[in-house]
Amino acid sequence: MKHARFLIGLVILMVVLSACAGTPTPAPTQPPAPPPAPTAVPPTAAPQPTVAPTAAPKPTEVPKPTEAPKPTDVPKPTVAPTTAPTVAPTPTAIRATLSSGCHLILSTTTSTADSGLLGIILPDFEKKFNCKVDVVAVGTGQAMQIGQRGDADVLLVHDRAREDKFVADGFAKERFDVMYNDFIVVGPKDDPAKIKGMTTGTDSFKAIANTKATFMSRGDGSGTHAAELRIWASVGITPTKELPWYNSLGQGMGETLLAYNEKGAYTLADRGTWLSMPGKVSNLVILVGGNSINENKDKALYNPYGLMAVNPDKFKGINVEMANNFVKWMLSPETQKMIGDYKDKATSQPLFYPDAKPTGSTGGAVALTITGAVEKEQKLTLDALKGMQVVKLNLEHPKSGKQDYQGVRLNVLLDQAQVKSSATKLTFTASDGFTSDVALVDVRKCTDCLVAFNVDGTLITAMPGMSGSAWSKNLIKIEVK
Repeated sequence: MKHARFLIGLVILMVVLSACAGTPTPAPTQPPAPPPAPTAVPPTAAPQPTVAPTAAPKPTEVPKPTEAPKPTDVPKPTVAPTTAPTVAPTPTAIRATLSSGCHLILSTTTSTADSGLLGIILPDFEKKFNCKVDVVAVGTGQAMQIGQRGDADVLLVHDRAREDKFVADGFAKERFDVMYNDFIVVGPKDDPAKIKGMTTGTDSFKAIANTKATFMSRGDGSGTHAAELRIWASVGITPTKELPWYNSLGQGMGETLLAYNEKGAYTLADRGTWLSMPGKVSNLVILVGGNSINENKDKALYNPYGLMAVNPDKFKGINVEMANNFVKWMLSPETQKMIGDYKDKATSQPLFYPDAKPTGSTGGAVALTITGAVEKEQKLTLDALKGMQVVKLNLEHPKSGKQDYQGVRLNVLLDQAQVKSSATKLTFTASDGFTSDVALVDVRKCTDCLVAFNVDGTLITAMPGMSGSAWSKNLIKIEVK
């Protein structure tokens, strides 16, 4: 029995020992096969999560919504208020600087300011209408650009072609003649181009170009600059900076004359500004155009000034009432007289000659017509004549002797009508049909010949030094032949 128990114990011991020794190695080697699977899975599976999070920056790229600066760009609406008015054709730039109260913006050429004319006549308007006139004095080209923006109420300029276009383009409804003077060619006293005594601007410009004498231009797009360019065009020259003798300054008439005076150069100037600067241009002299407008034989040098109110239908903010008041005031006999009375002290020459035509406000029956070989036919009322430069002279009639006559110089009226170069005589016609002829050359020599006012309201010609037939009573028409 004991022996049997011992054998059972021994068998159990052997089984335990063999289990611990791992003899059945093939069985355990199969379990490790599963581990490779887990090790293979985790590494490959784990990377997938790691890749996913790194791809997650795509959400961080969602700052594309932070391109919501588009909302911050929304200031564009706030810019809009500023931009809109500038784009719109409403006057802002000049008007924005004005104080409160009534203001009228006058855009004009430098010659009306440089000559001193505006300083003489504008106080009368400001007092009568209790309105301040703000003067913007630039070249005619710039003055018209200001009007084209609606930044002025009224324009006073001198370039007829551009003025007519200004009206045609709708920037003004009408243009009015208001005054005129003439252009002259001035230059150094030694006159290297030898133009003194020439009668036309064309001939003098040819000589200047041929001798390559220094010429200085305003070069500012003004009426004077435009007139100068027309003369160059008539001789087939286009002035450019490549021409060493031609200089462009880009300044107003006053500054330009002062510069020319220092350089001793030729230039084209308006007589009004020239006369207003007697002591400042001592190195220059008038070489073409004569010492007065009556001596200027070149009608191409005639220089008319036009007045235009800016069209209120085209722009907002125009001072319509005062612009209309200003036009009527400038054309009135009283203001026209002020213009004619503004003279150079040394020579007693007017700097500008009144040129307003009768309107409804200064109307009445036409008292005198100047017709025939003229560029601009004249139909003048008695009020219009009295509004011009009126002189009082003591003249001798061939039969009646000396007496006082008051009226307008006949040559001023002929200049206003722009007599054609082919004309040789004048025919005076009276209200009863009586006519008499006088030679134009004799009239041009007669500085004191007048269309005079008679006490009964009629007109007469006062012609000192001529026969009695030239002294026409009840004058109604002058025909240039």
